[in-house]
Amino acid sequence: MPLSRKCSGISIERSMAALVILNKDNSEGLRRTLESLSKQSCGPCRCFDIYVVDGGSKDDSLSVAREEASRIPCIYWVEQSVKGGTGPARIEIIEILRRRGYRYIIWGDSENIYSEQYVERILGLLESGCDIASGRSVVIRKSIWSEAFYWYHSFHNIFPRFVGSKHAPGNNMGSKVWVYDLAIYPPSRRSDDYIFTFSLIRRGYPRPRYCIDEDAIVYIDMPDRLSGVIGWQRSRVLGLVEGSLYIGLKAPPDLISWSTPLALLAIMVALSILYLSPIPLAIPILSMTVLALFLHIKSRRYLYRSTPLTGLVALAGVMLHSIFTTAYSLGWMARIYIFEGVDKHIESMRDAEKRARIASADEVRL
Repeated sequence: MPLSRKCSGISIERSMAALVILNKDNSEGLRRTLESLSKQSCGPCRCFDIYVVDGGSKDDSLSVAREEASRIPCIYWVEQSVKGGTGPARIEIIEILRRRGYRYIIWGDSENIYSEQYVERILGLLESGCDIASGRSVVIRKSIWSEAFYWYHSFHNIFPRFVGSKHAPGNNMGSKVWVYDLAIYPPSRRSDDYIFTFSLIRRGYPRPRYCIDEDAIVYIDMPDRLSGVIGWQRSRVLGLVEGSLYIGLKAPPDLISWSTPLALLAIMVALSILYLSPIPLAIPILSMTVLALFLHIKSRRYLYRSTPLTGLVALAGVMLHSIFTTAYSLGWMARIYIFEGVDKHIESMRDAEKRARIASADEVRL
């Protein structure tokens, strides 16, 4: 008989739930993640197993996992068979967990630190009828850069009806395994969670039921230097372009929504210069002031240690995000369309998906 434990009146069998940690070259982050999981109110090896899916780390990640496994015996190490980003990793581990009979998957990352009731609350939502569940993403402020982009991980929290009812971020999400019969993650380098959501929306019915528990808190690390931000944005947008092409779109579905405000702002600035009048700038200035105030208010809940200037810093982050999304989308699309060839690129991704689905990666219990 599988072990089970009753948490908050909900009976949860350990064999039903797996928490997946995606990791690559982040040994210290992995240590913090596993330490936080060891303190869960509905703990590991009682309510859930842990799978570390590693993308080929060259640091001490495996040693850290082995060390933590001396205290948490239900940690499994999975060396990603098909390299190339988080998309193939998710496809591969889903197939492994399906074969092992799990009903629930909680997606995490080695940049996460979990509050003590996170797993219990996410599993509680899934047990009570939700198909996809997420908690509250709180970004840890380590520099001005994490402050500028804190809202990125909390979009579903900030706009629960518009976004949270349709999307859960890939590093803060629990789901029933049957959901992956409706849609699968694209084998892209990044942004696979966004394209997965878009695929579910396009499919129509049956539509999964999304739920959010604001008391299920996960603390998230973000790049704290400009070089890290640039690297993250480049890979994020590349994954976005790849995933979009893979599901039959010509361009990322959010390209227009991010590029249009930049175009309008440029037009207003041009009109202001042409007519030597500040009037055309009145609307964008007012809009940005309101947005900065809104982001400052929201930061009190979704940014750990906000500052008096957080609203303005986050506004700058939104503008930079628009620029990165527009510039990198156009750049990656030009490269794929003109130099690599769309059909060739898609065929390569299809091959990666096939190999990930049939990969016989032997999970190692540490």
